[in-house]
Amino acid sequence: MLKGLLLTTIFIATCLFSNAQSAIDSAGITLQKIAVQIQEGATVMERYEADSLFTIQLVKTLKQPFSFQYHFDSLLAIKHLVAPDSAFKIFSWQLDFGEGNYKQRAAIQMNTEDGSLKLLPFFDKSELYEEPAHEQMSRKNWMGAIYYDIVLTQFNGINYYTLLGFDEYNTTISKKIMEVIHFENNEPVIGGDYFLFPNDDTFPNAPVERFIYSYKKGSNGYIRYDKDNQRIILSELTSISNDLKNKSTLVPSGNEVYFIWYNGKWVMPNK
Repeated sequence: MLKGLLLTTIFIATCLFSNAQSAIDSAGITLQKIAVQIQEGATVMERYEADSLFTIQLVKTLKQPFSFQYHFDSLLAIKHLVAPDSAFKIFSWQLDFGEGNYKQRAAIQMNTEDGSLKLLPFFDKSELYEEPAHEQMSRKNWMGAIYYDIVLTQFNGINYYTLLGFDEYNTTISKKIMEVIHFENNEPVIGGDYFLFPNDDTFPNAPVERFIYSYKKGSNGYIRYDKDNQRIILSELTSISNDLKNKSTLVPSGNEVYFIWYNGKWVMPNK
């Protein structure tokens, strides 16, 4: 009898999970359709309305119990990443207001034991920062980025998550960003003294709270994680007009530089 009760319980749980997965899959398809309109809407108003609708629908979907477990495979038009230790997910996307004016959106979903929703929205306040590489920030006063990778490191028993992101920025310059976060009192602490690198006119002036790489729009500058060698690789930049301080002239040189994690910092060896 006990065995029969156990099998019944497992069957019910399986059915509930299957139904919930179907609901999430359906919601993911809906979210994808809306997200496409954020990118492809013909007018700023159309994109803005799609952005608002997407945010409402995303929160509604994530309120379903244990939604953290779902993968949103059909949601391709925005970035959504899971931390390597499954501590959180981060969703990020951007809204194009035209004429090189962009605003980023982001939210972290924490992985809760009881399956309830704990969502931490980020608010793009990039207009507040003249030198965002040197500014302390919180999720309520954030510079804005679309994150495409998460690198997990540890130091003194603390988990640090390096977010790799990009920002379309304006009509002439794009940016790649390395930004380290950790959690204190269940809140993300964004940025900090985690970077050591040699002087270079293509780099921000040290010390920095985050490493921001600015380059000519369309030139495909990159920052990526090399998992095999546990290093973060950057395309070395050079100027097409022999002016390394003019970020709109910087393009990849064909060479690479890199950071390695050492004693709680990302360290770039001298060239």
